[in-house]
Amino acid sequence: MHNYKFFNKLSKESQDILLSSARKTTIPKNTQLFHQGDRCQDILFLTKGTVRVYRQHESGKEITLYYLQPFEQCNVNLSGGLSNILAIGSAITEDEVEGYYIDSNIIKEIFFKEESFRYYVLELFASRLDSMANLIEDLRFKNIDERLLEWLELQNQKVITTTHDIIASHLGTSREIISRILKNFEEKGILKLSRGKIELL
Repeated sequence: MHNYKFFNKLSKESQDILLSSARKTTIPKNTQLFHQGDRCQDILFLTKGTVRVYRQHESGKEITLYYLQPFEQCNVNLSGGLSNILAIGSAITEDEVEGYYIDSNIIKEIFFKEESFRYYVLELFASRLDSMANLIEDLRFKNIDERLLEWLELQNQKVITTTHDIIASHLGTSREIISRILKNFEEKGILKLSRGKIELL
């Protein structure tokens, strides 16, 4: 908890409340943390690993909203916990993660009591709003070929272990479209495809 930038700005009383309430947790890879439409009773403070937050359409198609990194806060989880609204997205672990769960009622108490925590939450929402604006801009003005190429480059790996279904979920399209574009990229010498792997050339 000490590594969260708001923590040292809290009163000693609030620090003690958070530390005494925090429940340490280790969660395996590919674990669903919450589903779209759930009520978030606990707030996760992530200290290790990555969480994917995504939105699912009634058709079953998904699109990634953002990735949660250590010492960041999940807007969907936090807004649901603070306001008691249903989660507007789902979250799943990308690898094994570690962190602390704290009851949402305690976080509400800290939110109303501590100005520094309120500023932290507002900055967080402003940052995510900017990310959402960029996502909408990409969806509106970039074609799927360009978005796919950018996604591949962002993985920072020469060999990416994934499936066409997973990529389609990240980008909010179908597996068939992803497969067609990847095959086209392979023919152009951009990458090499093998089962469950993509090698960037």
